[in-house]
Amino acid sequence: MRARIAGLLLASLCLISQSASAADMPVKARPAPAVAAFSWSSCYVGGNVGWKSGRSSGTEFIPQAAGAGGTSEASSLDLGSQNNSTAVGGGQVGCNWQSGLFVYGLEGDIDAHHWETTRTIGGVLPDLFVPGDTFSLSSRWQASARVRIGYAWDRTLLYATGGVAFTNVKSSTNWTAVGGFPATVTSDNATLVGGTVGGGLEYAFNNNWSGGIEGRYTWYDNHIFNTGALSTVGFPPGGPFTFAPTSQSIKVETAEVLFKLNYKFGALGVFRP
Repeated sequence: MRARIAGLLLASLCLISQSASAADMPVKARPAPAVAAFSWSSCYVGGNVGWKSGRSSGTEFIPQAAGAGGTSEASSLDLGSQNNSTAVGGGQVGCNWQSGLFVYGLEGDIDAHHWETTRTIGGVLPDLFVPGDTFSLSSRWQASARVRIGYAWDRTLLYATGGVAFTNVKSSTNWTAVGGFPATVTSDNATLVGGTVGGGLEYAFNNNWSGGIEGRYTWYDNHIFNTGALSTVGFPPGGPFTFAPTSQSIKVETAEVLFKLNYKFGALGVFRP
């Protein structure tokens, strides 16, 4: 009996000793929860304001014409370069897709502006041009459709962009009345298509709102505008002459800086293991 009791006591002491040893062992830390990392993948809509500078250059053509007084010579005038600046503002919409640290996107925008130039000629001029002839250009809107390729440092995105650009340009011409020339006022307008390239920096304030700055250079190929037909009555002496429709070849280039604010749709957080 005594031996049995002694055995039970010994067994109890062993269990107590093992429990104490287990209590002294360090506890293994639980795995840290997954951390939500920012992602640029989403679609967005936003607004922009900025400033742009435009430069136009061109040549005015008066074609050869025949009449009762004989045949007139063709004539042309280099209009030189004209520069003007304007505020610009509008909106944009687009979508981004992020793969690793690279961000790929598509964006379209449309903006209003008030860009215009006017040149009234004078001095020594080619035949058939007279002092006071006035040539004007104006534009009220622009748009573009572009791709974007960027590199992201978490909430900061540096990107390059490029694509196709559109703008509406109106040409207005006022031929001064002189001698046998009657005063003639004409206008023509067209939507020009060109290319645009640039880059920008964007920062996400939170999972939905981001802001940034973007600079772009845009160029449009030469476009021929109709500037009306000129008629003469007794000028030069021996007339009349009838002139075929005159025309103006114009090239437009612009540079702009835009400040943008975007609202991104959908959940931007993804889990990084």
